[in-house]
Amino acid sequence: MAEGRSEGYEGSDDDVALIGYLGKSADDGIEFIVSREVFRTPKNMQWSGSARYATHERHNTHALTEFTGLDPDRFSFDILLAAELGVDPLKEVVKIWDFERSGEALGLVIGGKAYGKYRWTITDHKTKMEYMDGLGDMYAVEVSVDLLEYMKGETHNAGNTAKAKAPAASAAGGTGGTVYTVKKGDNLWTIAKKFYGSGAGYIKIYEANRDVIGGSPNLIYPGQVFKIPQ
Repeated sequence: MAEGRSEGYEGSDDDVALIGYLGKSADDGIEFIVSREVFRTPKNMQWSGSARYATHERHNTHALTEFTGLDPDRFSFDILLAAELGVDPLKEVVKIWDFERSGEALGLVIGGKAYGKYRWTITDHKTKMEYMDGLGDMYAVEVSVDLLEYMKGETHNAGNTAKAKAPAASAAGGTGGTVYTVKKGDNLWTIAKKFYGSGAGYIKIYEANRDVIGGSPNLIYPGQVFKIPQ
């Protein structure tokens, strides 16, 4: 599981302490604060992770399992938003709604530590309306928020560079195609996109290098050398 990293934060005064937030900053996000009268912090927090394994069946004997990678971590929590705690519940729920629909990557800071390797996206939220006022407005709600780890990898920023390098690599191989050395962060889809302009051509690369890659096209490693067919 990912480790937290220290990050500074500030309280607004001696009476109210900002202990964290979900967002790009405390001002723009959902604040977690405490004071003598206000207690607005996450509860029922759960942080989970999982690994992927492929199962290879064998005749008349035990199957083999093969580690194929890690899934993004997940984080969930509940938070009470009540007018008597000094917040506008509807305004805070709309913030969560907007973050979820924009797919914005958010920081999660609790107790001065940022949780996760990078940031998180909201995948789901549920709003339990506990009380309404006489005008039908939200007075107290409990919101359950589900987060998915957002991993910023090398392939996120490789677009322009990859397109500029692809023609030179193809030319070097002449009519017989070319070769490519796998780098950290590569997968067959991104390699195909570099050479063919579309990741859908990954199967062509896989078939040409099945003897190097093996039975799973999802498992490639830095340093492997692939033939890139035309």
